[in-house]
Amino acid sequence: MKIALVYDRDSRVGVGERCRRVLEHQPGLQVSQFDLKEIRQVTGGFDLYLRLDDGDYAAPFPAGLHPYAWWVADTHLKHPLRCIIRNAPDCDALFCFQKEGAWEVSRATGRLARWLPPACDPVNPSSAFVPHSQRRWDIAFVGTTGKYTLRKVVLELIKSGYPNAFIGTAHHSELFSIYSQARIVVNYAINNDLNMRIFEAMAAGALVLNNRIKDNGFEDIFSPGQDCVVFDDPTTGELKRLIDHYLSHREDGERIARAGFTLAERHTYRERLREIGRIVLNRGAREADFF
Repeated sequence: MKIALVYDRDSRVGVGERCRRVLEHQPGLQVSQFDLKEIRQVTGGFDLYLRLDDGDYAAPFPAGLHPYAWWVADTHLKHPLRCIIRNAPDCDALFCFQKEGAWEVSRATGRLARWLPPACDPVNPSSAFVPHSQRRWDIAFVGTTGKYTLRKVVLELIKSGYPNAFIGTAHHSELFSIYSQARIVVNYAINNDLNMRIFEAMAAGALVLNNRIKDNGFEDIFSPGQDCVVFDDPTTGELKRLIDHYLSHREDGERIARAGFTLAERHTYRERLREIGRIVLNRGAREADFF
């Protein structure tokens, strides 16, 4: 089977590179990667054209290449959502990170957009859970500060109150190394989005403290208090109390983090790709296991 992956190789998010690594290790698959400019020179010959989120939602996909599937992230942002809605009719199948976004695109286009949440890299079978007593950082956050959002407030709280913290940016290939050295990963989702950081941190065995996400699939996947911890308003002192509790009661945080670590095994890019293959190629669950 021949699969064409379409994404910008220099994408900061790295969804395409992660999916490529998974597929290239599967026997019987021939995987080729193109950016949008390169795919316009292709006239056919692939069993699946899979466009993966790289932040470019405005550019249309060339006509005549089928079956064509597109997996997008940023339906929670106004401009990307408008672009996705405009280009959605070209897809044979559209998958959205956000449950709300899948509903919005379906409503606007009259065509089914499916919810397919973010994921994490498959954990190496030899990678064991690192006890929190052996971790370097109390808290970690990798990503942008988020202008004009409460995320900036959250990060300033961590910087000022917790000196043993890693806050900054990093290449996606470095995320596991950073998060596996952190006891807590604090995540503040912008505009109620279900983002990759939650899954990445859990897969590294960190305790995830996440702001409450409502009606967007969060509680379809996670069980607050069991595999993660949620907070509401970071300006009231609630977040600081939670951080202080789990840093001083490490056994509580590690218990929840271990549950999240186990949960993450069911939410890898391999599992998401299997779902795409099952739907786009119209195969049963057993047949879709070619991924």
